Amino acid sequence: MKRLLLAVAVLLLASGCRDSPDEVLVEASEAAARGDLPEMRALFSISTTQRLEHAWRAEGLREGAGWQTLASRLHFGKKPLEVDPAAKGAVVIHGDYAKVVAQAGVDKRDYYLRKEDGVWRIELGAGARFRKAQAEAEAAAGKAKEGEDE
Repeated sequence: MKRLLLAVAVLLLASGCRDSPDEVLVEASEAAARGDLPEMRALFSISTTQRLEHAWRAEGLREGAGWQTLASRLHFGKKPLEVDPAAKGAVVIHGDYAKVVAQAGVDKRDYYLRKEDGVWRIELGAGARFRKAQAEAEAAAGKAKEGEDE
């Protein structure tokens, strides 16, 4: 039990070292490709983790099997997702929400993250909240531009 608590503490401390959404996504993808489910799980938001585990219990699916299925969506043939943070639109941040566009083989996929307790974490279903934050930021920028023009 002490070893488990120590491992969790190390993961939590290590998670504080990531400071950009693309780094979090790539780290989760690398962990998924290696089959390191505890490390991958630690990179998801608390609310996402709770929702997933509740849904898996309701479906009668073992938690480990659920995380394994999710892990399979975070890599491509055991190769981690690729993110080019210098590419236009690859990483977009609005407040506490971010969108990261990752390459999975020939396909591009959007992933959404949320800042939770000052740390970026993957947040399933956060696309709508990201788009709302983006619209609010664009509206504020438009008002600021109008103010400059007057």
